[in-house]
Amino acid sequence: MKTNNQLAVAFLAAASTIAALAADAPAPAVTFDGYAVATASTTNHPSTSTLDLNAAKFGATGKFGSVTGYASVYYNGSTTDLLDAYATVDAGSGFSVTVGKFLSYMGYEAFDVPNMAQISYANTQLAPVPAYHSGVKLDYAAATYGAGVAVVDSLYGPSLYKGDGDLKKPGLEAYYTYKGIKDTTIWFGVADEVSTKKAFYDLWVSYSINKTDSLGAEVIKIESEGVLWLLAYTKGLTPKVSLTSRISGDSPTGGSSNLKYTLAPSYTVNDHFLVRAEVSYVSSYGSTPSSTTFAAQSIFKF
Repeated sequence: MKTNNQLAVAFLAAASTIAALAADAPAPAVTFDGYAVATASTTNHPSTSTLDLNAAKFGATGKFGSVTGYASVYYNGSTTDLLDAYATVDAGSGFSVTVGKFLSYMGYEAFDVPNMAQISYANTQLAPVPAYHSGVKLDYAAATYGAGVAVVDSLYGPSLYKGDGDLKKPGLEAYYTYKGIKDTTIWFGVADEVSTKKAFYDLWVSYSINKTDSLGAEVIKIESEGVLWLLAYTKGLTPKVSLTSRISGDSPTGGSSNLKYTLAPSYTVNDHFLVRAEVSYVSSYGSTPSSTTFAAQSIFKF
């Protein structure tokens, strides 16, 4: 069992101070956002139990005419990293240009914990979805569709929080999304690590049944590594309680496939605090036995 309380206290104290100062002040030129997440989990294979502050983020946004800048720092449970550091220029007619360090286009499941519908991610064997890297991107948004292209230092760096810093061996990303069908979003992206010629293809579809219920499906193909997929359904049980059920699978090239089953209820206390639980079962693959994980999570956001 491990704990880390000093950072949690410092983070919450800083957030409370900012909130108190902002309450009596006029609308600032710079706005702040962030969250702190504590998670407890226990798994039978391998037998592990943890309780810790495992994610905290503090970000600042500044608007200067047609330019919007955003920067954030992120604590992942052991280290603190500069996460976002970019500026976006509104070029007009639906176009925008972003330069700096930013999150990948790829992936149906969110990076930021408050935007997730469950605690754990779908895939268990294959490489994770690309996360942060540095470069430049051009985006276009219209009423029923959008598109973007990015040239970055790499798809994967030494961690999920930064690229490799080498623009001589860049990564490329592009996406197209269509929203012309009522309550439906269709998204397709492709990425390539130029130096290794490893392509990454991502197709996902989401459908809003009503204001509280939604369906999502995703298929990802990683060149020479395999395929992963997920199906997810979120049901609003009450105005404050929702339940997400998900089935997902990994099929490594030349390896053993497996399935993951997930149930995750969430309770929204108010606009700034929610709690979530999860039970997940991962089937056996190769020499790895099946495992069951129980987890609970508290999320403070502002």
